[in-house]
Amino acid sequence: MSDHGGFGDPAPLGGMTENLNGLIHPPVAGPAPVQDLTSILGDPAQHFQLDLDQAPQAIAAFRQVAQGMRDLMYEAERLSNVPAPALDAVSINAAKEIGQWAVSEEPGALRWALESGAVQLEKTADALEQSLATHRDTDEVNAAHLNRPQL
Repeated sequence: MSDHGGFGDPAPLGGMTENLNGLIHPPVAGPAPVQDLTSILGDPAQHFQLDLDQAPQAIAAFRQVAQGMRDLMYEAERLSNVPAPALDAVSINAAKEIGQWAVSEEPGALRWALESGAVQLEKTADALEQSLATHRDTDEVNAAHLNRPQL
């Protein structure tokens, strides 16, 4: 074998052992655990930074994308009514399975993923609004203390 895996293609990164381990021990089925976005924003170890002047635009963008995801939920409804491309059992079953996956509220389904994403984005916008309000309140209190005459 050569640097190109013996077949003209570049060898995969990670080496033969890692590639074999990936085949022997495939990833666990199902969605990977996801950390709540608001907990990431609230965790000081995450080093999340946002320019205060840009915060209102970021909040609006999060809310706009959340609404876009909810709009896509209606489009997903259309997938539940997609006709089978042929009359064979495989095509009929595939159309049925795709339709169920599109509208199911079970974890991992399309509708569930879109709603979950929209909720996370709205929570993030809410957390940013709260942080921005707290920051501004703190600035106002500090400014009032600085402008107070000293005795």
